[in-house]
Amino acid sequence: MEGGHHTQELLWKAFNIALFLGVLYWFGGKHIKEAFRNFFVSLTEGLDRSEEELRKAQEELSKAKQEYEDAKRRYQEQIKLAQETAVYIKEQEMKKAEDMIRRIREKASESIELELKRAKEELVSYGANRVKELATALLLKEFEKEEVHRNYIEKKIKILEAKE
Repeated sequence: MEGGHHTQELLWKAFNIALFLGVLYWFGGKHIKEAFRNFFVSLTEGLDRSEEELRKAQEELSKAKQEYEDAKRRYQEQIKLAQETAVYIKEQEMKKAEDMIRRIREKASESIELELKRAKEELVSYGANRVKELATALLLKEFEKEEVHRNYIEKKIKILEAKE
């Protein structure tokens, strides 16, 4: 009997709950339906908004990744161009420096040759003057001798006689 009493009590509780829900539905069913519908709509709208925001965020992330890759590629290209430009400028400057060195050497060589020529001319001139001075001194010394003086005068007379 005890098992039947327990079942009967459960049936009355179920009946009371069903009756309570029926009364609630009868008096506030419209409002409850509206509240559940609004709650459901707000949940679905929030979910839709979240999905749209997620989609936009994913698109922006994709764009940002693409822009990053593009910037990275441009950066690498600029680095490569800068390196190539640096090598080209270095080569040009080396050529300029080598050309300048060549011109300096040519000018130095020309200056050395000019100074050497001038020094040779001065040396020859000095030598000639010195030889002339020594010869004049030697001749004057020799002409102090009477015999040399007489021989010189005799030779000059013979030359003058031969011209007439």
